[in-house]
Amino acid sequence: MNKQNRFYTKRAKGATIKDISKKHIAWFIERAKQERDYVFAGVSNVDNILKQLVLLDDDHLLNAALMLFGKEPQRFCPNAIIKCSHYHGTEETRPIPSHQIYEGTLFEQIDAAVDFVLSKLNRTVGGRDKGPAAKVRMEIPGEAASEIIVNAIVHRDYDSNGSVQVTVFADRVEVINPGSLPKQLSVEDLSKKHISIPVNPFLARPFYLAGYINQLGYGTLNVIKSCRQAHLPAPTFKQLNEQFCVTLWRDYFTDHVLETLGITERQRKGVNRVKEVGSINNAEYQKIAGLTRKTATRDLDALVEKGVLKRIGEKRGTIYVLGEGSEMD
Repeated sequence: MNKQNRFYTKRAKGATIKDISKKHIAWFIERAKQERDYVFAGVSNVDNILKQLVLLDDDHLLNAALMLFGKEPQRFCPNAIIKCSHYHGTEETRPIPSHQIYEGTLFEQIDAAVDFVLSKLNRTVGGRDKGPAAKVRMEIPGEAASEIIVNAIVHRDYDSNGSVQVTVFADRVEVINPGSLPKQLSVEDLSKKHISIPVNPFLARPFYLAGYINQLGYGTLNVIKSCRQAHLPAPTFKQLNEQFCVTLWRDYFTDHVLETLGITERQRKGVNRVKEVGSINNAEYQKIAGLTRKTATRDLDALVEKGVLKRIGEKRGTIYVLGEGSEMD
Protein backbone atom coordinates (compact mmCIF):
# COMPACT_ATOMS: atom_id res chain seq x y z
CA MET A 1 0.00 0.00 0.00
CA ASN A 2 1.27 3.45 -0.88
CA LYS A 3 1.89 5.31 2.37
CA GLN A 4 0.61 8.54 0.79
CA ASN A 5 -2.81 6.93 0.33
CA ARG A 6 -3.32 5.79 3.89
CA PHE A 7 -6.66 6.66 5.43
CA TYR A 8 -5.33 9.15 7.96
CA THR A 9 -3.52 11.13 5.22
CA LYS A 10 -6.55 11.28 2.92
CA ARG A 11 -8.83 14.28 2.64
CA ALA A 12 -11.80 14.02 4.99
CA LYS A 13 -14.96 13.85 2.89
CA GLY A 14 -17.45 16.58 3.70
CA ALA A 15 -15.40 18.07 6.55
CA THR A 16 -14.71 21.79 6.98
CA ILE A 17 -12.68 23.82 9.42
CA LYS A 18 -15.86 24.19 11.50
CA ASP A 19 -15.51 20.49 12.38
CA ILE A 20 -12.26 21.24 14.26
CA SER A 21 -12.60 22.05 17.95
CA LYS A 22 -10.91 25.30 18.98
CA LYS A 23 -10.87 23.99 22.54
CA HIS A 24 -8.89 20.91 21.51
CA ILE A 25 -6.47 23.05 19.51
CA ALA A 26 -5.97 25.43 22.46
CA TRP A 27 -5.31 22.48 24.79
CA PHE A 28 -2.75 21.08 22.36
CA ILE A 29 -0.93 24.41 21.94
CA GLU A 30 -0.57 24.77 25.71
CA ARG A 31 0.46 21.15 26.11
CA ALA A 32 3.18 21.46 23.45
CA LYS A 33 4.54 24.52 25.20
CA GLN A 34 4.62 22.79 28.59
CA GLU A 35 5.94 19.41 27.45
CA ARG A 36 8.34 20.35 24.64
CA ASP A 37 8.78 24.10 25.02
CA TYR A 38 7.38 24.31 21.48
CA VAL A 39 5.72 27.55 20.40
CA PHE A 40 3.43 27.68 17.36
CA ALA A 41 3.21 30.72 15.12
CA GLY A 42 -0.17 32.35 14.62
CA VAL A 43 -1.90 30.54 17.48
CA SER A 44 -5.12 32.47 16.98
CA ASN A 45 -5.66 30.86 13.59
CA VAL A 46 -6.68 27.18 13.51
CA ASP A 47 -5.64 26.85 9.86
CA ASN A 48 -2.12 27.98 10.75
CA ILE A 49 -1.77 25.33 13.45
CA LEU A 50 -3.01 22.57 11.16
CA LYS A 51 -0.68 23.69 8.37
CA GLN A 52 2.29 23.61 10.73
CA LEU A 53 1.31 20.05 11.69
CA VAL A 54 0.91 19.13 7.97
CA LEU A 55 -2.73 18.17 8.55
CA LEU A 56 -4.09 20.11 5.58
CA ASP A 57 -3.91 19.23 1.88
CA ASP A 58 -4.49 22.38 -0.20
CA ASP A 59 -6.73 23.74 2.56
CA HIS A 60 -8.64 20.43 2.78
CA LEU A 61 -8.71 18.73 6.18
CA LEU A 62 -7.01 15.35 6.46
CA ASN A 63 -8.68 12.56 8.41
CA ALA A 64 -5.78 12.78 10.87
CA ALA A 65 -6.76 16.36 11.74
CA LEU A 66 -10.25 15.20 12.73
CA MET A 67 -8.94 12.22 14.70
CA LEU A 68 -6.70 14.54 16.69
CA PHE A 69 -8.79 17.71 17.04
CA GLY A 70 -12.28 17.06 15.69
CA LYS A 71 -15.50 17.99 17.47
CA GLU A 72 -17.01 14.63 16.46
CA PRO A 73 -14.13 12.53 15.06
CA GLN A 74 -16.18 9.34 14.63
CA ARG A 75 -18.48 11.05 12.08
CA PHE A 76 -15.55 10.88 9.68
CA CYS A 77 -13.36 8.15 11.24
CA PRO A 78 -15.77 5.58 12.75
CA ASN A 79 -13.11 2.92 13.32
CA ALA A 80 -10.81 5.25 15.26
CA ILE A 81 -11.98 4.00 18.68
CA ILE A 82 -10.71 1.97 21.61
CA LYS A 83 -12.66 -0.97 23.01
CA CYS A 84 -11.89 -1.84 26.63
CA SER A 85 -13.04 -4.98 28.45
CA HIS A 86 -12.45 -6.45 31.91
CA TYR A 87 -12.73 -10.12 32.90
CA HIS A 88 -12.40 -11.52 36.40
CA GLY A 89 -10.64 -14.66 35.18
CA THR A 90 -7.88 -15.45 32.71
CA GLU A 91 -10.15 -16.09 29.69
CA GLU A 92 -12.87 -14.22 27.81
CA THR A 93 -16.34 -15.05 29.12
CA ARG A 94 -19.92 -14.01 28.48
CA PRO A 95 -21.47 -11.81 29.68
CA ILE A 96 -18.55 -9.39 29.84
CA PRO A 97 -18.30 -7.99 33.40
CA SER A 98 -17.20 -4.56 32.16
CA HIS A 99 -17.06 -3.22 28.62
CA GLN A 100 -16.49 0.33 27.38
CA ILE A 101 -16.09 1.87 23.91
CA TYR A 102 -14.16 5.13 23.96
CA GLU A 103 -14.65 7.69 21.21
CA GLY A 104 -13.60 11.34 20.85
CA THR A 105 -10.14 12.50 19.82
CA LEU A 106 -7.22 10.09 19.95
CA PHE A 107 -5.85 11.98 22.95
CA GLU A 108 -9.17 11.62 24.81
CA GLN A 109 -9.39 7.93 23.93
CA ILE A 110 -5.92 7.23 25.29
CA ASP A 111 -6.56 9.05 28.56
CA ALA A 112 -9.86 7.19 29.03
CA ALA A 113 -8.37 3.78 28.19
CA VAL A 114 -5.43 4.26 30.58
CA ASP A 115 -7.86 5.27 33.35
CA PHE A 116 -9.95 2.17 32.60
CA VAL A 117 -6.95 -0.14 32.95
CA LEU A 118 -5.59 1.51 36.10
CA SER A 119 -9.03 1.38 37.73
CA LYS A 120 -9.04 -2.42 37.35
CA LEU A 121 -5.56 -3.00 38.79
CA ASN A 122 -4.70 -3.53 42.43
CA ARG A 123 -2.91 -0.87 44.42
CA THR A 124 -0.55 -1.40 47.35
CA VAL A 125 -0.09 1.40 49.85
CA GLY A 126 3.34 1.36 51.48
CA GLY A 127 4.50 2.71 54.80
CA ARG A 128 5.65 6.22 55.66
CA ASP A 129 9.13 5.22 56.77
CA LYS A 130 10.72 7.29 53.95
CA GLY A 131 8.49 10.32 54.15
CA PRO A 132 5.15 11.71 55.38
CA ALA A 133 3.24 10.47 52.31
CA ALA A 134 2.55 6.76 51.88
CA LYS A 135 3.76 5.50 48.49
CA VAL A 136 1.11 3.88 46.30
CA ARG A 137 2.38 1.06 44.09
CA MET A 138 0.35 -0.04 41.08
CA GLU A 139 0.13 -3.72 40.20
CA ILE A 140 1.41 -2.80 36.73
CA PRO A 141 3.36 0.47 36.46
CA GLY A 142 1.06 3.16 35.12
CA GLU A 143 3.73 4.42 32.74
CA ALA A 144 4.01 0.94 31.18
CA ALA A 145 0.25 0.67 30.56
CA SER A 146 0.16 4.20 29.14
CA GLU A 147 3.12 3.63 26.81
CA ILE A 148 1.65 0.47 25.31
CA ILE A 149 -1.80 2.01 24.77
CA VAL A 150 -0.27 5.12 23.17
CA ASN A 151 1.85 2.94 20.88
CA ALA A 152 -1.23 0.99 19.80
CA ILE A 153 -3.01 4.21 18.81
CA VAL A 154 -0.04 5.89 17.12
CA HIS A 155 1.11 2.82 15.17
CA ARG A 156 -2.18 1.10 14.28
CA ASP A 157 -3.40 0.59 10.72
CA TYR A 158 -6.23 3.08 10.19
CA ASP A 159 -7.22 1.48 6.89
CA SER A 160 -8.39 -1.54 8.88
CA ASN A 161 -12.03 -1.92 9.90
CA GLY A 162 -10.77 -3.17 13.26
CA SER A 163 -10.14 -1.12 16.36
CA VAL A 164 -7.67 -1.03 19.22
CA GLN A 165 -8.73 -3.49 21.92
CA VAL A 166 -7.58 -3.32 25.53
CA THR A 167 -8.48 -6.28 27.73
CA VAL A 168 -7.83 -6.65 31.44
CA PHE A 169 -7.64 -10.23 32.74
CA ALA A 170 -6.86 -11.54 36.22
CA ASP A 171 -3.24 -12.20 35.28
CA ARG A 172 -2.53 -9.79 32.43
CA VAL A 173 -3.47 -6.80 30.30
CA GLU A 174 -3.60 -7.34 26.54
CA VAL A 175 -3.44 -4.49 24.03
CA ILE A 176 -4.15 -5.42 20.40
CA ASN A 177 -4.09 -3.07 17.44
CA PRO A 178 -4.67 -3.63 13.72
CA GLY A 179 -1.45 -3.56 11.73
CA SER A 180 2.11 -4.83 11.69
CA LEU A 181 5.55 -3.69 12.69
CA PRO A 182 7.53 -1.76 10.06
CA LYS A 183 9.53 -4.09 7.82
CA GLN A 184 12.75 -2.70 9.30
CA LEU A 185 11.82 -4.01 12.78
CA SER A 186 11.24 -7.50 14.14
CA VAL A 187 9.46 -8.50 17.36
CA GLU A 188 12.86 -9.34 18.85
CA ASP A 189 14.12 -5.80 18.10
CA LEU A 190 11.59 -4.33 20.54
CA SER A 191 13.61 -5.75 23.44
CA LYS A 192 16.82 -4.18 22.13
CA LYS A 193 18.04 -0.67 21.40
CA HIS A 194 16.45 0.42 18.11
CA ILE A 195 15.62 3.54 16.15
CA SER A 196 12.12 5.00 16.04
CA ILE A 197 10.23 4.11 12.85
CA PRO A 198 6.71 5.53 13.21
CA VAL A 199 4.09 3.80 11.08
CA ASN A 200 2.01 6.98 10.98
CA PRO A 201 4.49 9.90 11.10
CA PHE A 202 1.82 12.61 10.71
CA LEU A 203 0.23 11.29 13.91
CA ALA A 204 3.52 10.65 15.70
CA ARG A 205 4.60 14.31 15.62
CA PRO A 206 1.51 15.72 17.40
CA PHE A 207 1.77 12.96 20.01
CA TYR A 208 5.43 13.82 20.50
CA LEU A 209 4.68 17.53 20.91
CA ALA A 210 1.96 16.72 23.44
CA GLY A 211 4.42 14.62 25.46
CA TYR A 212 2.74 11.27 24.85
CA ILE A 213 5.72 9.67 23.06
CA ASN A 214 9.44 10.40 22.78
CA GLN A 215 10.13 9.34 19.13
CA LEU A 216 13.52 7.97 20.15
CA GLY A 217 12.81 4.25 19.89
CA TYR A 218 13.27 3.36 23.55
CA GLY A 219 9.63 3.34 24.60
CA THR A 220 9.43 -0.46 24.68
CA LEU A 221 12.73 -0.65 26.54
CA ASN A 222 11.33 1.69 29.19
CA VAL A 223 8.27 -0.55 29.51
CA ILE A 224 10.46 -3.61 29.99
CA LYS A 225 12.57 -1.77 32.57
CA SER A 226 9.59 -0.50 34.57
CA CYS A 227 8.02 -3.98 34.63
CA ARG A 228 11.28 -5.49 35.87
CA GLN A 229 11.58 -2.83 38.57
CA ALA A 230 8.06 -3.78 39.67
CA HIS A 231 9.21 -7.43 39.94
CA LEU A 232 7.12 -8.45 36.94
CA PRO A 233 8.16 -10.49 33.88
CA ALA A 234 8.97 -8.57 30.73
CA PRO A 235 5.98 -7.86 28.46
CA THR A 236 5.24 -10.23 25.61
CA PHE A 237 5.22 -8.90 22.03
CA LYS A 238 3.49 -10.92 19.30
CA GLN A 239 2.59 -10.40 15.67
CA LEU A 240 -0.75 -12.13 15.05
CA ASN A 241 -1.24 -12.02 11.28
CA GLU A 242 -2.41 -8.43 10.68
CA GLN A 243 -2.72 -7.63 14.38
CA PHE A 244 -0.04 -6.73 16.90
CA CYS A 245 -0.47 -7.82 20.52
CA VAL A 246 1.36 -6.68 23.66
CA THR A 247 0.79 -8.47 26.96
CA LEU A 248 1.62 -6.82 30.28
CA TRP A 249 1.67 -9.36 33.10
CA ARG A 250 -0.01 -8.26 36.32
CA ASP A 251 0.80 -11.65 37.86
CA TYR A 252 2.39 -14.18 35.58
CA PHE A 253 2.05 -16.86 38.22
CA THR A 254 -1.58 -16.97 39.30
CA ASP A 255 -2.84 -19.66 41.68
CA HIS A 256 -4.21 -21.53 38.68
CA VAL A 257 -0.85 -21.47 36.87
CA LEU A 258 1.07 -22.51 39.99
CA GLU A 259 -1.35 -25.38 40.54
CA THR A 260 -0.90 -26.47 36.92
CA LEU A 261 2.86 -26.45 37.41
CA GLY A 262 2.54 -28.63 40.53
CA ILE A 263 3.81 -25.98 42.93
CA THR A 264 3.23 -27.01 46.55
CA GLU A 265 1.62 -24.85 49.22
CA ARG A 266 4.94 -24.28 50.97
CA GLN A 267 6.63 -23.35 47.69
CA ARG A 268 3.86 -20.81 47.08
CA LYS A 269 4.86 -19.12 50.34
CA GLY A 270 8.27 -18.50 48.84
CA VAL A 271 6.83 -17.34 45.50
CA ASN A 272 4.46 -14.94 47.26
CA ARG A 273 7.35 -13.54 49.27
CA VAL A 274 9.26 -12.81 46.05
CA LYS A 275 6.18 -11.08 44.63
CA GLU A 276 5.99 -8.90 47.73
CA VAL A 277 9.64 -7.86 48.15
CA GLY A 278 11.34 -8.81 44.88
CA SER A 279 13.68 -11.61 45.99
CA ILE A 280 14.34 -14.34 48.53
CA ASN A 281 17.36 -16.33 49.68
CA ASN A 282 17.63 -19.85 51.04
CA ALA A 283 17.69 -18.80 54.70
CA GLU A 284 14.57 -16.66 54.28
CA TYR A 285 12.74 -19.49 52.59
CA GLN A 286 13.75 -21.91 55.34
CA LYS A 287 12.21 -19.57 57.92
CA ILE A 288 9.02 -18.91 55.93
CA ALA A 289 8.35 -22.57 55.11
CA GLY A 290 9.85 -24.16 58.26
CA LEU A 291 12.35 -26.30 56.38
CA THR A 292 15.91 -27.54 56.65
CA ARG A 293 18.47 -26.02 54.33
CA LYS A 294 18.65 -29.21 52.26
CA THR A 295 14.88 -29.36 51.69
CA ALA A 296 14.71 -25.60 51.03
CA THR A 297 17.44 -25.96 48.39
CA ARG A 298 15.54 -28.79 46.74
CA ASP A 299 12.33 -26.71 46.67
CA LEU A 300 14.07 -23.65 45.24
CA ASP A 301 15.85 -25.72 42.60
CA ALA A 302 12.48 -27.14 41.51
CA LEU A 303 11.03 -23.63 41.24
CA VAL A 304 13.98 -22.54 39.11
CA GLU A 305 13.63 -25.60 36.87
CA LYS A 306 9.96 -24.77 36.25
CA GLY A 307 10.74 -21.16 35.44
CA VAL A 308 8.89 -19.73 38.44
CA LEU A 309 12.07 -18.38 40.02
CA LYS A 310 15.41 -17.33 38.59
CA ARG A 311 18.70 -17.89 40.43
CA ILE A 312 21.12 -14.96 40.73
CA GLY A 313 24.56 -15.20 42.30
CA GLU A 314 26.49 -18.14 43.72
CA LYS A 315 26.78 -20.12 46.94
CA ARG A 316 25.87 -18.18 50.09
CA GLY A 317 25.19 -15.02 48.10
CA THR A 318 22.53 -16.64 45.92
CA ILE A 319 19.14 -14.95 45.73
CA TYR A 320 16.01 -15.89 43.81
CA VAL A 321 13.83 -13.49 41.81
CA LEU A 322 10.65 -14.02 39.81
CA GLY A 323 11.31 -16.07 36.67
CA GLU A 324 9.85 -15.88 33.19
CA GLY A 325 7.92 -19.13 33.10
CA SER A 326 10.20 -21.23 30.89
CA GLU A 327 7.63 -24.00 30.68
CA MET A 328 4.74 -21.65 29.96
CA ASP A 329 3.32 -20.50 26.65
